Amino acid sequence: MVRKIILDVDTGVDDAMAIMLACLSPELKVDLITTVSGNVHVDKTSVNSLKILEAIGVEDVPVAKGLSKPLLRKLETAEDFHGKDGLGDSNLPEPKLKLLEKHAVDLIIEKVMNSKKDELTIITTGPLTNLGFAMIKEPEIAKRVNEIVIMGGAFGISPYGYGNATPVSEFNMYVDPEAAKIVLESGAKITMVGLDVTTKPDTLITMEKYEEISSSKSKPAQIIAKITKKLIERYGAYALHDPMAVAAAIDRSLFKVEKYHVEVLTSDGITRGQTVADRREWMKLLDENWEKRKNVYVCVDVNSEKFLTLFMKRLVY
Repeated sequence: MVRKIILDVDTGVDDAMAIMLACLSPELKVDLITTVSGNVHVDKTSVNSLKILEAIGVEDVPVAKGLSKPLLRKLETAEDFHGKDGLGDSNLPEPKLKLLEKHAVDLIIEKVMNSKKDELTIITTGPLTNLGFAMIKEPEIAKRVNEIVIMGGAFGISPYGYGNATPVSEFNMYVDPEAAKIVLESGAKITMVGLDVTTKPDTLITMEKYEEISSSKSKPAQIIAKITKKLIERYGAYALHDPMAVAAAIDRSLFKVEKYHVEVLTSDGITRGQTVADRREWMKLLDENWEKRKNVYVCVDVNSEKFLTLFMKRLVY
């Protein structure tokens, strides 16, 4: 069965790969792409999304521009990692495709509320600003979506589950923790694909894999090679954070998933955006509502070989 999705992105390097994977996977039908500020400003993430679609010849997926800054905070971007253009300073051609005139938040609400219950899945690969604001305007969308798959969080469950924005906080949660709190407390079915799995060493694109990608004649592979060139030269490897969230919507069997009560911290300082998963199972002896409090399916491990095979088959070979 094909899953209809809304893909909410802050298109930097790994979001670009997530867009390609989603659009080129027969298990998914991308109904709408919405953009938000995160890796770079929404003006750039919007153009970048169009660039990627046009480059792979997908011209029937609409793109709507969303919010330019977090709900309550000053925007912090990651241009030092993703490049000034957000795509590794790859200078991809300016797109001929155009953005929709309607605002992304209004379109998220419209799409979900006009669809059958459980018909739409939302995949987010950036800060949760658009979705959080959509839930403020129309809380019922939480009950109508099939699932929300979030690339975000660092849970400390695996050896790799530490932060990249602070020692304990993942970037998307850090940028807009208030929006994340709204979404996590919405009552929607939520799966989080966090740094516990996305930074697992054998899921990374190494120099060897990069050479394999760059030698491919497929259009997606050529784009990947361009946008990741500076990253691979600088770090020797890069993580497929956002494509992994798309993979979780394609094939859940790739992941080991456990359900927890998860809270995101909205305090300032080192714990801003920290995602805390309560793993005290003995609490069910003291709290009869323990199971009901569990609000998030957390990916705690991934079959690295099968994930990379999926990624490479869809975009490289």
